[in-house]
Amino acid sequence: MEALEAQGAIFVDKTLNKIMPLSNKGTAMAEISQENKKSPVGTLFDLVRSLITDNPLVRAVQILRSEFPGPEDTVRIQGTFVLSRKSVLDLVNPGTAIIDNEFDSLLARLVVLQLVSVDAKPDGQPKLSKKTSIHRWTTGRTLKRRLVAGDEYYSVTFYVPKDFGEVGAFVIRNNHPYEFYLHDVTLVSDTGHVYEFPCYSWVYNYRIYGEDRVFFTNKTYLPGQTPTGLRIYRKHELEELRGDGEGVRLAHDRIYDYATYNDIGIPDLGARRPPLGGSDEYPYPRRCRTGRLPAIADLKSESNIPVGSFEYYVPADEYFERDKNSGFYASAVKGFGHAVAPIIRGLFDDTPNTWNSLDELKGLYARGLDLGSEMRKKVDRNDKDLVFLKTIFVSEGDDKSIIKYPLPDILKKNDDGWMHDEEFGRQTLAGLNPVVIEAVREFPPKSSLDPEEYGEATALTEEHIEPYLEGLSVQEAIEAKRLFTVDYRDFLMPYIGEVNKTSYKAYAPRSYFFYTSKGIMKPVAIELSLPPSEDGPGSNRVFTPPQKKEDDGLYWNLAKVHASCVDFGVHELISHWMRAHAVIEPFIIATHRNLSKLHPVCILLLPMFRNTMKINAAARQALINALGVIELTFFTGEFSLRITSKAYGASWRFDHEALPENLIARGMAEPADSSEPGGVKLVVDDYPFAKDGLDLWDAIQTYVNEYLNVVYKGSDQAVKDDPELQEWWNELVQVGHGDKKDEPWWPKADSIESLTRIITIIAWIAGPHHAAVNFGHYAYAGFMPNRPPHLRRLIPEPGSEEEQQLLEDPERWLMETLSNQAATSVILAVLELLASHSVDEEYQGRRLHDNWTSDPELKAVFDKFSRKMDELQWKFEERNSNHELKNREAGPTELPYTFLYPHSEESGLTGRGVPYSVSI
Repeated sequence: MEALEAQGAIFVDKTLNKIMPLSNKGTAMAEISQENKKSPVGTLFDLVRSLITDNPLVRAVQILRSEFPGPEDTVRIQGTFVLSRKSVLDLVNPGTAIIDNEFDSLLARLVVLQLVSVDAKPDGQPKLSKKTSIHRWTTGRTLKRRLVAGDEYYSVTFYVPKDFGEVGAFVIRNNHPYEFYLHDVTLVSDTGHVYEFPCYSWVYNYRIYGEDRVFFTNKTYLPGQTPTGLRIYRKHELEELRGDGEGVRLAHDRIYDYATYNDIGIPDLGARRPPLGGSDEYPYPRRCRTGRLPAIADLKSESNIPVGSFEYYVPADEYFERDKNSGFYASAVKGFGHAVAPIIRGLFDDTPNTWNSLDELKGLYARGLDLGSEMRKKVDRNDKDLVFLKTIFVSEGDDKSIIKYPLPDILKKNDDGWMHDEEFGRQTLAGLNPVVIEAVREFPPKSSLDPEEYGEATALTEEHIEPYLEGLSVQEAIEAKRLFTVDYRDFLMPYIGEVNKTSYKAYAPRSYFFYTSKGIMKPVAIELSLPPSEDGPGSNRVFTPPQKKEDDGLYWNLAKVHASCVDFGVHELISHWMRAHAVIEPFIIATHRNLSKLHPVCILLLPMFRNTMKINAAARQALINALGVIELTFFTGEFSLRITSKAYGASWRFDHEALPENLIARGMAEPADSSEPGGVKLVVDDYPFAKDGLDLWDAIQTYVNEYLNVVYKGSDQAVKDDPELQEWWNELVQVGHGDKKDEPWWPKADSIESLTRIITIIAWIAGPHHAAVNFGHYAYAGFMPNRPPHLRRLIPEPGSEEEQQLLEDPERWLMETLSNQAATSVILAVLELLASHSVDEEYQGRRLHDNWTSDPELKAVFDKFSRKMDELQWKFEERNSNHELKNREAGPTELPYTFLYPHSEESGLTGRGVPYSVSI
């Protein structure tokens, strides 16, 4: 150990009795300094502790448990455990907890550990060291830090026979009543060996598991290479994670299993929703099984739980880590303050909840939203009743009646730029939903729907759009690949009639765009369709940009607002939720059930899954569920999840989630040779999402391919012969995405090339695709008129009374059409949370912890990938500074395209940075 310290490999902190990497020396010294600063809380804890630990009997027990030199035929291994214990604030009676923990020491209720050798005993059973325990669990320096949870360091010493062999794992038994989060463990042998264990798992009392937990070192093995001493543990750990498919899952469980989305409705409250998944009518990816009891009113649906209880089951290892947890709930509380303000105002104020003008809406960011005098009085005289609201709403000295929001990026440099046609078109390539635009292949558009039920396919003619095509005919524009569309007509038409029976109003729109010679994606026509109903026949209304200066473009602007509203709904439900959150969850479940933590492919995949299951569980509880935020604030209402099921069944295919194939399928790129990023040539070169995305795609694919070539030594046969990998992929297709198991497009995991493709697609979905459609939420939809979640009026018909009202006061009409103050605030609170990066985000090419592997070849491959991400960050910045590119910072709102920047140096609403995973 002294030799390692001399070489700079480790830092032995004798004051704190722990071993740390040299890079942590500054942190350790700061902790020593902090340790010497007494606080009132720390002094109180010291007093309580001294009443117990100064007892002579306790002292005698501690002396008996102190270290003694080992026999000459043993090797000493010293270790540092980094963990977080439950904080005092987690407990009902902190004083009792402190005393209980102290007496745990006397009663030998310890954290007990044994090392596991990679070599088995002659009878084939694992070779374990003698039991030992963590030093100073209750009497060490960490006690006074327990007011809030934090990283704590503990030391442990093992003595093993000289022929014990290499350490491959350790088993741990927590005899304490409370769980702790085990971050990582470092062991250093007197012989110079260093063993690192990236644990990142909650360890509960051993009675919960019925047996000891096992953690492996960061040295990985393919199944056929597993050392004899670890084979039993490898197999048993996977069996534990699979469970038996029975019973209600509890918070401490670590079981990963599948279920359909039969937990979205709240049938016992009358909000029935059909189960998604497991049927031809409603196909869907699987989610994590919770095993909750059936609802009383509908035995096919799971019972629901109260909103805000945060009790949806996810496996214990999927809980947020401390920093993520703090940031997430702090943002949620902040969002609650924002959202609840106008609702509370409405309780004490008789004035309408409608915005009066665009200026008033913009004032939400500059001046804040005034809760009103009645609310101010209510807060002031009800300290006891509204203390929680006062705490959230008010910083010391602030006006209790004002709530302010961050200024959305779309308003920062030109607060009227969002209204321009050029900006409307630019957002199809670089906005919140740049993944749906496609090249027009035929004109006029056709429909697969029954005209008797849904009306004629279109009213669009060449005469509508040819005036905007720079002298080209429609057919010439199609052949030149300069005519594009965002077409939701057939997809949404079956739902529009039901939507319009509610207070929300919507059309099934088609939008057409022409790519001008100046490099601008300009809208040239919007067709808004309605199905026949009791109120009248169906209609296809066509709107085009004004051609004369005296034309105020009133109807055209309203058509853009309606098209934007529908696009935002499709974005949220399909591009964001279904194509990222929902489809990735089966991959997470299958990975934990079939790929051991000893498997190098598991280690490659794990960063891509971080925090996703917890986020998805929270969404099922409060966002996408019946009466959740989406149903209440988006025009799709109670049909929201059914619409995502329709999209999944009709158009989702795994192979087309690869960016190059997706672009080709939409006509936005053509096949090219390998000299082009992604092997494709973009039809529109200034397509920021695709341009930056293809560079990221290539870099990720190269990294994955080089990683797999190291793992499988360049052998395709080794891929085929890997039982864990084959079972992983088979279960994923057959069960996780079981409603599509018979589709012919599923790739086979039978070579390094095919496996590279599979994992690159997973990495793309979880990383860049999700980043592109998520972290712009607030930048674009934070100003509600640009991307309204719902609208309350259709466009007036010519000659109607509503048309007269529109012409008399257009702004008033618009304000009464847009979301009201309450709905705006609710959705803004959610968007602010969704678009924020956490403080512990793990970005492409970076790792929060460098102990993820001990393999020097894999580290070299990752280091190369990391350097590539740095290069791309610079490359994307250079593109944004090129003002010849009209779809980046040169556009009307002067917004650079930053959503695919690999890194963000700050947390919060940065609008940049691509995490590995669907992390929010």
